[in-house]
Amino acid sequence: MKVTRFLFSALLLGALATTASAQSVSLAWNTCTPGVFNRAISADNNNQIMASVTGHSQPHLGYQVFVALGSGNAGAIRDAWRFDAPGCQGSSFIAINHLAPASVVKTCPTFQGALASLQIKDYSFDAVTGKARAVLANTYPAGNNTQINPAARYFLAGFQFDHSFSVAGPTTPGVDCGGVEVGVCAHLTRTSWLTLENVEVQWAWGQEFLTANDPANGTGCPGATPAASTTWGNIKHQYKK
Repeated sequence: MKVTRFLFSALLLGALATTASAQSVSLAWNTCTPGVFNRAISADNNNQIMASVTGHSQPHLGYQVFVALGSGNAGAIRDAWRFDAPGCQGSSFIAINHLAPASVVKTCPTFQGALASLQIKDYSFDAVTGKARAVLANTYPAGNNTQINPAARYFLAGFQFDHSFSVAGPTTPGVDCGGVEVGVCAHLTRTSWLTLENVEVQWAWGQEFLTANDPANGTGCPGATPAASTTWGNIKHQYKK
């Protein structure tokens, strides 16, 4: 809790600036390069949604990435995607990364650079909507003045899902997590960064959604996961509970 309070003391909510259209955040499976939208999920740990930004040219103090996951008309996401703490998979089978993995770091360096930072990482499930939410909020009070090449693509966040115990069909309690065959839509719902003056600026989106086991986009992505209004202040309030 002490670390959380310190983290958000740096994230003072400033005036919301207009979106910088030259800058855009995109999602991709297991790479920073936008491309194939759908992934056939395998029963392994090689399933990572990566968020990256290109066109960014200004110093920064922090950023946030929100991704919603839903199954559209198929109802609530199944146990195979319940990586929240009380869910079938549990929180030990998801990794939320703020540093670029070795597989992409040479072409997609970490946006925060080599600075010391503090993060809030969360994956939660809403029983009312049947959707999940993955969040990374990252701040580095020293401020970054180097990762500002607009021609570069920078790694923001990676949401790595270990589906080793995911299966098609129903769940066998204590043995596996069912429903992996049901399509899932992963959609950016909010991405923004902080200037050195603590002003929040929204990033525009490039490839804003991905699908899993849904090559025909039967989930209606991104409509399955409508964007929600979330600010640094909202995050601060949530994590102080």
